[in-house]
Amino acid sequence: MFIKNEPAMKIRDCLVIADLHLGITRELWEYGFSMPSQVESLAKRINDLLAKTGAKCLIILGDVKHKVPGVSFQEMREIPEFLSLINAKTTIIKGNHDTFLEKIADVKIKKSLVIENCFLTHGHKNVKTNKKIIVIGHNHPQIKFKDKMGATYVQPVWVHGRSELTTEGRRFGYGKKKIIIMPAFNELAGGHAINEDFSVMGPIARKMDIKNAKAFLLDGTDIGRIKDLMV
Repeated sequence: MFIKNEPAMKIRDCLVIADLHLGITRELWEYGFSMPSQVESLAKRINDLLAKTGAKCLIILGDVKHKVPGVSFQEMREIPEFLSLINAKTTIIKGNHDTFLEKIADVKIKKSLVIENCFLTHGHKNVKTNKKIIVIGHNHPQIKFKDKMGATYVQPVWVHGRSELTTEGRRFGYGKKKIIIMPAFNELAGGHAINEDFSVMGPIARKMDIKNAKAFLLDGTDIGRIKDLMV
């Protein structure tokens, strides 16, 4: 299911990624950082993964674009170009950054998607499902590490946890469900070190028992429970 050394997974014949944030280079430019467009490099990475895994379709788990609210001229140009470069049928699950996406993306756009026993959604809205596994993005999870000299660095991670049996959780059907938070596919989108304050974003992630959730590096290394990784 999970693709080693990549922030991507394969479910049946679909490659699943999350949080592209196309157009973020415009915001970085406004802060004084000049970077080239990410369209070709991201499309190449995805096409390489499609070829490597034999996947027949691509599912983007929200936040294809970056600017919110609204849409930038750069996104109006880059998103159709990006989608034209992808060598597979593409479905977008709409995220909180994907305002006006229907006007510029000529692909299927959904609120959620079910594949086998997995319910896929971005994670910024509440959902109700009887599926046992919920896969979300939205959080860009990272773990912060500190060495003996006090230097720190962060690494993107997968987060696997269980929903807590709260009253609200039962109402929305979250009892005893496995929740998987995907790392962001675009490194420029940044992230949040969840072992600093145990905070996560969105109503689905907040239903997790986050302290007892486990973190996995992209190479598959199980680095333990979030509560044991506090820096």
